[in-house]
Amino acid sequence: MPSSPLVVALSGLSSTGKSTIASHLPTIFPPPFYDLTILHVDDFYKPQTELPYRGGLLDWDCAQSLDWPRLEDAVRSWRDGIHIITAGSANPQPQSQQDDDDDDDDATAVAGDDETKASRENGITPALVEQLRAGGAPDPPGSADERQRILILDGFLLFTPSVPAAFRSLLDLKILLRAPYADAKGRRESRKGYVTMEGWWEDPPGYFDTVVWPNYVEENRGFFVDGNVQGRIDDTMCDKEGVKVWVGETDGLAKALTWVSGEMTRIVEENNRF
Repeated sequence: MPSSPLVVALSGLSSTGKSTIASHLPTIFPPPFYDLTILHVDDFYKPQTELPYRGGLLDWDCAQSLDWPRLEDAVRSWRDGIHIITAGSANPQPQSQQDDDDDDDDATAVAGDDETKASRENGITPALVEQLRAGGAPDPPGSADERQRILILDGFLLFTPSVPAAFRSLLDLKILLRAPYADAKGRRESRKGYVTMEGWWEDPPGYFDTVVWPNYVEENRGFFVDGNVQGRIDDTMCDKEGVKVWVGETDGLAKALTWVSGEMTRIVEENNRF
C-alpha cells in the first residue's frame, strides 16, 4: 500500500534561507523511493493591483497578498496525484518567480566556481548533502511504485493566524526558520529585485522595517514567549499548533539544513510505521 503523501511547510522571515534549504532536499530524499516536489508560494501572489498597503508602501509580505484559494487547490490537486505543480505552473512566467529571483539567502549552488562560492558563503557543501542523503530517512517500505510523495511548500507565511484554517489543515509538517533581525535585513536589502507577474519589483527605501519585519512579528509572535520573536520559543503554543521552530538561527544554513532533514526523516518514519 503506497504511503500517504506528505506536505511540508518551510516558512519563516524573508531571507532566512528557505529556498536554499528547499533546493537541496530532492537530493537528500531522492528517487526512486521518494518523489519530492517543491512549490514556491511566491508563484501565488494576487495581481499587484489587488495588494494592500502598509505605511504607504505596497505590501507583498502579508497573508492578504496571496491567492489562498488557488494555492489550496494546487496542494489538494497534488495530494490527489494530479502532477500539475511545476516551476511557474501557477502563473504566466516561463519559470517560477522564486527561481528567477535571487535566492532566499545565497544563490542556489550551481556548477563550477559558482558552486564553490555558494558553498563557502552558506556552508552547505556537496559533501554535507551527500552525507545527509546517505544517512537520512530509510527507503519507505514497498517498491518504487509505492514511493513516498512529499510536497515542499517554500513561503514566508504558511501557518500563522491570518492563513486560512482550511489551508493549514493540509500541512503535515510545519517548520519555522529564523534569522537574526540584522542578518535578515542585510540580506533582504542586498537583493536586486524580484520578478512579478507584472514585471519587476524593487523594495523601496525602508521597506524591511515598514513592511517585512512588522508583518513577521505580528504573524509569528504567538510562537514565542511574551511575543518576542527574537527570544524564547513558547513550547506550549508550538506543540499545540504542531510547529517546529529552528532554534539555531545564528548557526548557519548547513546546520539548519541538517535539522530540517532530520525533521523530515522523523515524519517519513512515522508515516510509514505500521
